[in-house]
Amino acid sequence: MNTQTFVDKLFSEYEETAELRDFKEELLSNLEARIASLAARGLEKQAAFEKAAAELGDISALADQISLRKKQEVIHDAYMGIKTYLKPGRVALYVIAGAAVIFSAVTALVVCFTGEEQSALEAFWEPNKKITGALGVLLAFVPVAAAAFVFLGLTQETASRNPLSKKRGAWYALGAAVLAFGLILSPLTYFSTDRGLMEAIAVLIPFCIPGLALLIFLFLTEKDTLKPWARVRYEKEARASRELWSDPAAAARFGMAAGAIWIGAAGLFVLFGFLAGFHRSWLAFVFAAAIQLVVQSLMMKGPSPNKGARSGGDTEGGEA
Repeated sequence: MNTQTFVDKLFSEYEETAELRDFKEELLSNLEARIASLAARGLEKQAAFEKAAAELGDISALADQISLRKKQEVIHDAYMGIKTYLKPGRVALYVIAGAAVIFSAVTALVVCFTGEEQSALEAFWEPNKKITGALGVLLAFVPVAAAAFVFLGLTQETASRNPLSKKRGAWYALGAAVLAFGLILSPLTYFSTDRGLMEAIAVLIPFCIPGLALLIFLFLTEKDTLKPWARVRYEKEARASRELWSDPAAAARFGMAAGAIWIGAAGLFVLFGFLAGFHRSWLAFVFAAAIQLVVQSLMMKGPSPNKGARSGGDTEGGEA
């Protein structure tokens, strides 16, 4: 095996980049220099190659021969780095979309709290003009802003994900805009007409259903955009989670703990309901949910029971 083939094999599992090619050339130069030094001492070419390759060992231990910082930069750029940062134009679009949402929200509040006051009878029998005006303002800005946020977010590269194509991002943006339009138009129709709830619900059919269906279709047909390092990390986390919850003892412990937490929450709900009123006693369930999440996180943090059982069995077998 020649030196070029040997170096290429070392990095066969890495994504080829310009930075990685430079690093491989530097490594190849150092390796050939070491082989030449050994050959000058009287070793045959093959023996010099084998000795230099053996000295090479783990690529991560070559801080004395090759810049370790450069290696880390190469791996970071190839796997964890972001090649496409936020450009000024994209930042400007984010700012414009955010300003549109804030402007519509402030304007809607101004419309709600200003204008002529209505009597209780007028507010009950006549359409509420203030709510109608506020919803009209939101209808003019929110769907467009939602589409902009969705498009900009999905077509932007992150440290863990590659960006979607602009065409697919535009379809996502269209679905979000149509869905937001229908969700705002429905209550606007309810407050601005005398026909009531049925017409407001009917407005959802031509807008919310197609928009939601488009988003579901895009989501179910989406390809994996995770970068290699993120995919490896998520696979490890998923495997660790499966190993934890596939263990009957761990599942039983969690089930008993969860049952005790919610039985206690139900008891506290009744107790606090009689002592302080049922309008406050529902907080017992909030604390119960928080405690259950803490218990689950502690179980996932510890070592896998399956691994412990296997290691214990191996130890006993080895001692026997």
